[in-house]
Amino acid sequence: MRVIGVSGFIGAGKSTLLNYIKEKYNATVIEADEVSKEVINDKKVIKFLKSDIPHALVEGQIDRSILRTEVFNNKELNDKFTSIIWPLISKRINKLIKKTKNVRVIVVEAAIIGGLNVKFDRTVLLTKNFEQRIDGVQKRDARDIEEIKSISEYQNERLKGYPFNYVLENNGDFEEFYEKIDNLVLKLQSDFRDQKK
Repeated sequence: MRVIGVSGFIGAGKSTLLNYIKEKYNATVIEADEVSKEVINDKKVIKFLKSDIPHALVEGQIDRSILRTEVFNNKELNDKFTSIIWPLISKRINKLIKKTKNVRVIVVEAAIIGGLNVKFDRTVLLTKNFEQRIDGVQKRDARDIEEIKSISEYQNERLKGYPFNYVLENNGDFEEFYEKIDNLVLKLQSDFRDQKK
């Protein structure tokens, strides 16, 4: 079984790529953001929130919007939070990979792939023109432009220097993007065949 890591900036087209490969290639996909929702209520996270961001706990529930704002705008809090949440996410993803049988490829998507302690056979970075990303996210999420910029800057800092095997640009229309994904799949298949020789 091969494990492919996919990362990319906010609004770069990660969801579009994942939906396409699920539909066309019947790919098995694990999304770190979905996994984070499963582990977010871990006692270590709750303990951290109670001591450092108590207002993110509203009537006993975690307000992810408050949490996101706090950790994106405070490096110390961010470092502390990621040191707790990323090992939990990694452990859960590794467990899901181990449990998955009879598939040749698993795609693991994470905005900050370097935070994961997961062994990848290949990694892919999705990129898109900054203005296009800002415009797309505003239309999709109705988010404030400063928040999008802040998230982009954070992601850029965290992804800088990561040794991606492939970079996939998504600056055109859907058809062009789908064609690039198909070409990438062919390259990956070729890579893995060559490894077997």
